[in-house]
Amino acid sequence: MGFLREQLAIEARYRRNHAGWEPHLTRSRAAILAAVDSCPQHRTALILGGGLINDVPLAELADRFQQVVLADILHLPKNRRKAEAVAPNITCLDFDCTGAVEQLYQQGNTLDDEPALALFRQASPTLPPALASGCDLTVSVNLASQLGYLPAKWLEKGRPRNEEFSLHLRRAAALRHLEWLQNLPGVRIIIGDRALVVRGLNESEVEREVILGEEDLEPPRDSWVWRFAPAPEWDRRYHLELEVGAYILGSRPDGITGN
Repeated sequence: MGFLREQLAIEARYRRNHAGWEPHLTRSRAAILAAVDSCPQHRTALILGGGLINDVPLAELADRFQQVVLADILHLPKNRRKAEAVAPNITCLDFDCTGAVEQLYQQGNTLDDEPALALFRQASPTLPPALASGCDLTVSVNLASQLGYLPAKWLEKGRPRNEEFSLHLRRAAALRHLEWLQNLPGVRIIIGDRALVVRGLNESEVEREVILGEEDLEPPRDSWVWRFAPAPEWDRRYHLELEVGAYILGSRPDGITGN
């Protein structure tokens, strides 16, 4: 479905736009560390979407937790080596955060729209039992809105689709991800984009796409704008921006995080 190609492309984009990405990466790492202080125990930190590692404070997490697990659909060998070299209690887990990719691949990219959407609405990723019960911190990092992106592109290659199919599938995958996270123990934090904005060279907003709206999440603990593809990276006429938020799931006014 192009997961390896996409990770390589993201790494290449990061190298080209390192200076512009660094404020976003710094805010992401800070949001994760802020959540650590809310954890009553520090056994396992699970980082979902942590394969690229540059938005994760690995050394600090390894110091605070007995175990740090980076879970992603795949890990580039150099990133796996780099992560595991930081500390002996860091491991990389190949894990489909949708729980749907293998079944979708088996059914093929000519699958009708509704069965494909239903697959992502109903999928349930399965963590190893010891990991599922022992997580004191789970972080979904720059992941939720992207979970359905490559599957949607793959399905669109198989047959003509409804005009809104890609948006609907990406939203279905993101909402199921939120629902799944709510059932995990411990402190759960989502760092993810609320909107994709196409902006002209004069800074005017040209287009806005929202995967997760205000009705889907509580107000963010922190928010910022990430210009991840400045012109001419994506198009010489436009910048691409993500409006990013850091959200604690299930937090109550007393500061205790519910399960």
